[in-house]
Amino acid sequence: MARILVIDEDSLLRASLRRLLELEGHEVAEASGGCEGVDLALADPPDAVLCDLVMPDLDGTTVRDQLRADPRTARVPFVLVTGSVMPAGDEHPPPFDADGYVTKPFDLERLLDVLARALAGTPRS
Repeated sequence: MARILVIDEDSLLRASLRRLLELEGHEVAEASGGCEGVDLALADPPDAVLCDLVMPDLDGTTVRDQLRADPRTARVPFVLVTGSVMPAGDEHPPPFDADGYVTKPFDLERLLDVLARALAGTPRS
C-alpha cells in the first residue's frame, strides 16, 4: 500500500491514525509538528501527507507550501485534518489548495475515502 506521513501535535490522534492506517496496510511515519513533518517529508518523501491545519510551530498551510515548493514533494498528495468548520459535501473543492480534507472529529470511513481519492489523484473533500 502507501507510505503515509501523519503530522499532528496530538500524540493520541497520531497513534490512532497510525493504528487505523496500518490495519489498512499502509506504512506510517509520524511527526509531532510542522517543522519535523517537513524535515521527514523532504528526507524521505511519503506517498501522501495527513496534516493538521493548526499547529504551534508551522501551520498546515505553511507545511503544504514548503512541501509544494520542493521538487521532491511537490506532487505528494496533501490532506488536511482540521477542527475548523468547512463546507460539507463533494461539491465543494478542498480548502487551502489541499488534495482533500476531513474535519475533527472525523468518521474513519470518510478519512480512508478522502485519503484513497488523494492517492488516486482524484481530490475531493
